[in-house]
Amino acid sequence: MSGRMDPATGKPLPRGVSYRGPKQYMTRKVVDGRRVQRTFSTAAQARRWLNETTARAELGQFTDTRPLDRTSIGDLVARYRDECMADRERDRTGHLPTILRDEEIASVKLSRFSPADVRGFRERMTAAGYAPATVVKRLNLLASIIQHAISEWDISIINHASGRVVKRPEGADKKRNRRLEESHDSTQTGEYDRLLLAIGKSPHPDDVWLVRWSIEQGTRRSEALSLRWGDIDLERRTLRLGGEVGKTKTHRHQEEHGPEIRPLTPGARRLLLEKLATLPRPPGPDEAVFDAGTEDAFSMRYGRLVREAGLKNLTFHDLRHEATSRLAKLLPNPLDLKRVTGHRDLKSLDRYYQPVPEDISRQIEEAERVMGMLTRHESRME
Repeated sequence: MSGRMDPATGKPLPRGVSYRGPKQYMTRKVVDGRRVQRTFSTAAQARRWLNETTARAELGQFTDTRPLDRTSIGDLVARYRDECMADRERDRTGHLPTILRDEEIASVKLSRFSPADVRGFRERMTAAGYAPATVVKRLNLLASIIQHAISEWDISIINHASGRVVKRPEGADKKRNRRLEESHDSTQTGEYDRLLLAIGKSPHPDDVWLVRWSIEQGTRRSEALSLRWGDIDLERRTLRLGGEVGKTKTHRHQEEHGPEIRPLTPGARRLLLEKLATLPRPPGPDEAVFDAGTEDAFSMRYGRLVREAGLKNLTFHDLRHEATSRLAKLLPNPLDLKRVTGHRDLKSLDRYYQPVPEDISRQIEEAERVMGMLTRHESRME
């Protein structure tokens, strides 16, 4: 004990603790050659911290949390936004601001970050009416930011936002199964023809080409609109993506490995040859393949025309589902299919592959018939 007295209790202060004013007790201790100091509101708290710090230091388990006391979750999110997401405008203006606007999660200091903070953020988003998929996307984005801070910025915290720690809302991983319905009545028109008829009313002629292309090739909307004629190799039957950073979902892969080369499907190749035949002159390599304006402008036109045609619940992204399911019939190897569609992994591909159950049943029946013929043939040869 030191000879100094605690004015609040009249008792001597512990060694290493000094009184700095009302409810200000400063502690100082040297750990691994570094002086660490903290301030507490009572001498008892200061004494407890000294004892715990001494014990952890002797066991080699002491961690200086002062940097974590000065940094909040919001600070990490803002830094990640500025340093890592400059080319992802939709997340910068959509999901990231939502995290930063939630003061309860954004103000949490890293030294006190816990699973309860993440669960609270999840429940507040759910109560606000956000769809499960949106809640999951934002939780996963927060987890990615924290993991990046751990691995790249040497922030020593536990990633409580990880899906292994905090459960995600149910129903977010539900597969969307919207397909273009075929007409089984000769007097009615199928949805494919109705869709082309509806989009044909657009003042932009390339809207129809873009819709047809999406069903044939299965590219994302941003990928299709970023295509230039110089990206198309009709002889080698390939297309190149990655001319403009940030224009595709796989732009980070492109930054590391260069442009992404995908196989050009026969249907998409025929469509491009057909389109070239309608042009007054050969296009330059930097000219857009589909002159449909901006993504947002096209989406507004597409949504209006589809609704007017009575095609319910048919988004433009559903055409990627349609293309993937059609191509799956021609490419039974999922790795080949993934190379055509550009999905990042087989799990992502599975969400887009929407086979018709009747078709699978017929495939099994055909396989059984072929196997039966082979068996009979082998029996005769014996």
